[in-house]
Amino acid sequence: MEETEKRQIPRSAAGDSADGSQPPRYRSYMSSPFIVAALPLRDVKKNTFERRYNNLTLTLTGKGTIPFGRYGRLLLSIFTTHAVLSKKNDGVVTYKSIKDLLEEMQLPKQRGELIKEQLEAFSHSTFFFEERRSKISQKVLFKNFLESGEKLEGDVKVTAVSTGVVPFFDSMSYGELDGDGNKKKTIAIRIVLSEKFRQLSKEHAVPIDYSTYKKIPSSLGKDLYAWFVYKNNALNEPVFIPRTSLVSQFFTDKNDVSSERHNWSDLKNAIRDIKLKYYPDLNVSIARDNSGITLSKSNSIILNNDCRYVLVTSSL
Repeated sequence: MEETEKRQIPRSAAGDSADGSQPPRYRSYMSSPFIVAALPLRDVKKNTFERRYNNLTLTLTGKGTIPFGRYGRLLLSIFTTHAVLSKKNDGVVTYKSIKDLLEEMQLPKQRGELIKEQLEAFSHSTFFFEERRSKISQKVLFKNFLESGEKLEGDVKVTAVSTGVVPFFDSMSYGELDGDGNKKKTIAIRIVLSEKFRQLSKEHAVPIDYSTYKKIPSSLGKDLYAWFVYKNNALNEPVFIPRTSLVSQFFTDKNDVSSERHNWSDLKNAIRDIKLKYYPDLNVSIARDNSGITLSKSNSIILNNDCRYVLVTSSL
């Protein structure tokens, strides 16, 4: 962020302002691929992680720890917002110190080491994506690809496969101050978001309520909240989502009966918690037979240019 353009986030962001009025709301962005196929819920203790959603597969790989958990998600939202809204095209994001980054994220200084850990994870991580789209077409349309003498009557299944490699950062640098009797301080942070990450963010940005997103304590709750906001943007008619689809989307555990039952219970509790505390207008019902959920159109939490919200990033 440019020093001349930096805007301080009001201290009232975390609660009611001094005059008793409602605190400001903050808007950030998340790219849809990371909403439907999110970061790991916790540290996976390895440098590769795969998540699938319908026809999309995302594979994270890194030198050591890969981004994970609630702080990884908050950082990803911050970086996506920078990528979407930056007036420049160089991808450079700078902070005087880790304290400045924490202020932008609206986190206390005690979270500094955890955020630095996630920064390091992003700096040496890359994600690979593979998308497969299939449809049934007339075989005659592909006659130039068929063997000589093969019949042209009938249909054929055609699958288009797209793959790509996207690093989060092109580079990251910072300094460390280590004085006698003082804790080590991280200063002069300079991050260069990769061009591919910036392009993905701009093309698939979904606005979310950062104020609420930050408050949700669990990683699963954050994933569900962002997913509900994303699904609602394009929802017209009620849609039933089977239990098996939800479990396979939000969990990567082995699919035995015991773990599936446990994961479904966690999902139900998280959905109820979101509706009760964070998205009261959410129009969702859990089937009595536990076969899945029905999602209907809800009041939109946030629109792309909703003037009620202040941008969480101070880079504008």
